[in-house]
Amino acid sequence: MLTADEYHHGHLDWYAFDMHPDIDEIAQPAVDGAPASDLPKARTCDFIPTIIEFEGMPKLRWWEFEDRKTHFGAITVHTTDVAKLLLIEFGLLYANDWFVVPFEIPVGSLAQVEGLAVTNVFGERIWIEAAGSGQQDDWQQWAMYNLSVRGTKRPVDRSIFVPPAIDRLQESQPREQVHLIRDEMANMVWGIEARVPLLSGDVKDGYETATAFVNYLLSFLPPSGPDTPEVPNDAQIRYVLMTTVPENWIPFIPVRMPEAVTNREIQLQRAAMLRSLPGSTERHKIRPRTAILRHNIDGPYFIHEEEISRSGAHVMQTFQRVRWHDGKVYVWLGRRKRTGRGEGSSGLAFDQIKPKS
Repeated sequence: MLTADEYHHGHLDWYAFDMHPDIDEIAQPAVDGAPASDLPKARTCDFIPTIIEFEGMPKLRWWEFEDRKTHFGAITVHTTDVAKLLLIEFGLLYANDWFVVPFEIPVGSLAQVEGLAVTNVFGERIWIEAAGSGQQDDWQQWAMYNLSVRGTKRPVDRSIFVPPAIDRLQESQPREQVHLIRDEMANMVWGIEARVPLLSGDVKDGYETATAFVNYLLSFLPPSGPDTPEVPNDAQIRYVLMTTVPENWIPFIPVRMPEAVTNREIQLQRAAMLRSLPGSTERHKIRPRTAILRHNIDGPYFIHEEEISRSGAHVMQTFQRVRWHDGKVYVWLGRRKRTGRGEGSSGLAFDQIKPKS
């Protein structure tokens, strides 16, 4: 089974997928109107290989002059420039060892090369297995454009996946937007709901929505609140047990996981602030309004601590629309994560001494 937990830069391609080690069979959908059962399971073809050519390629003949515009020897390379070293080695030593074999497969296919039967000028047929055959922990293994396999010490998967990837898409304005920031003074992480969806389908600012809801609840309470006689005193200060934060700020507190190896391994767990209205003795948990933070609302919700760096993170949910090569239009709801703009402060504090008003 193919799994793709996330894909960066907003483009889903073959390198974002991994092979699931516990499921062998993959449901094959219909391709170009043909049912999956009618698709060929194995294909063979005969061809004459063609040598790869590129600009500046070294000439095959010994005394043939080459183009001076490409000079591999003039490339400045350090010992840590692995990509440059591989490029120079490919261009100078192994360029004429690569061949092009045209083989078309339908989009969305998962193919695997079993091997090549090479016939030389003497009429001998030699069977060559695919590169990368063997165990995953074999140090002599070499593979390219292959999928990774979840788990360790499993046979290498030599499949080639051709996903129905797209180059461009249309994206709507964020339907939901959450800013995840670190608050060092409060020693927690906050999920700030910047944009929240309404039941009418519109999108509104999270702070304005939270403020309007609090004002709506206050309209049902008595204007003056309960009569609480104040004890006369000459104190010039007052004690504040805890300050409040806007209701669109959802807290995440650090907790230690039960299966943690050391005491320093922690994760961020979603918590809840209590709604305290003047004139009311009831206390209710403030629930998030976005689907991003409401995941598993009746149970625990954890975020890996390393996902929220000091710069924070912005998570948004948008509608995405594309048109496929056959003219069909596809629309889906996707999420995107970006780097935030730094730390923040909620102003949450406990046990404060302030001047008496």
